Amino acid sequence: MATATVAPAPPAEIPLDVPLMEFVADRNQLIAEVGAAARVTDTRSTQPLLTHLLIRATGGGILSITGTDLKRTVTTECPAAIKTLGEAAVPAQKLLNYLKLLPEGRVSMKLLANYHMQIAAGHSRTKMAGQAPKSFPSAPTPSVTPLRLSSRGLKTLIRQSLFAVANSEDRYLFNAALLLLREDRMGMVATDGRRLSLVEVQEDSLAIDGFKKVLLPKDGMVDLLSLIGSSKEESVGFSEDDSTYYFQIGHRTFSVRRLIGQFPNYEAILPRDTANSVVIGAADLMGSLQRVLEFSDARSSAVKFRLDNNSLTVSASAADSGESQEALPLSYTADAVTIGFNGHYIVDFLKTIGAEGEVRFGLKDGASAVVIIPEAFNPEYQQKYVVMPMRI
Repeated sequence: MATATVAPAPPAEIPLDVPLMEFVADRNQLIAEVGAAARVTDTRSTQPLLTHLLIRATGGGILSITGTDLKRTVTTECPAAIKTLGEAAVPAQKLLNYLKLLPEGRVSMKLLANYHMQIAAGHSRTKMAGQAPKSFPSAPTPSVTPLRLSSRGLKTLIRQSLFAVANSEDRYLFNAALLLLREDRMGMVATDGRRLSLVEVQEDSLAIDGFKKVLLPKDGMVDLLSLIGSSKEESVGFSEDDSTYYFQIGHRTFSVRRLIGQFPNYEAILPRDTANSVVIGAADLMGSLQRVLEFSDARSSAVKFRLDNNSLTVSASAADSGESQEALPLSYTADAVTIGFNGHYIVDFLKTIGAEGEVRFGLKDGASAVVIIPEAFNPEYQQKYVVMPMRI
């Protein structure tokens, strides 16, 4: 007599309302940390997970929140009352926008079996569609003791340099700035091929041997400036490996992929001969330039500078708008010099330094680059700006 076989019972399905992860956190703290991680997600990506955040409840009363576009990654932490451990991939911008619309107070979040995140706060009850988290990209992790950099100094360098970084589709290395680290100071160089900014700040004895160069992409600079600005930390931890730079700002870690290539030799660009030198009020010069630029060629923004007989004459003209010129008194008795510039390049620099006090223009002749520096000593930073001339 044949023995009947009993088929194994099918595995029980997990009810859709059983949480795979559950926690409660403060709405304002969630907004701060979700916002920090969401800023590096790629809202235009064809890879859905790159528009999402990975949220992990791993115990210890801390949520780990990670966002990435594969080039930049932010991993941060948020205090929470964790009821069930787990992880979820949730749409970054939708979650941030929704949290901002909730009332102040505690927010309860539960991950359900269909990757929906149930969110409850006040009288609101929402289920937000998510993704399976298992394929979320792994975040790079620093493996060495970081170098400590001044938060204030690093913020100053980025703030004073961003205006000179290019937005070029052809020369991507110009879409970055070069961070210079020495034992007693930090510096940053930015150029778009037509102008160059060099900023330096004093630093209290960096634990570094020799000279280190760090090439930071423009979007990474903007992210870092925001992360430092929203933190009360007095220093930033910096470390690197063969593929990645890491910046530790308190409980947040920002990593950016290293660029491949050689930044231009900025020292070769800095003019050595600036025999013709004049000093002029920054606010007066900016006002004159802004008025004259209204009559410059729309494509080139060309403005003519003429130094002669204790006067700087600034002028521009275009067939479709007319012409304008202004004369500014100053001390100059050398041979007359006429030179052309993109007027907006000068205005950009004057705005960056606050258009305060006086600036010194130094140049060799009408065919050479001009060097512009603030005349008064600034205890926070020292800046030098070079603009290439143009034919007009």
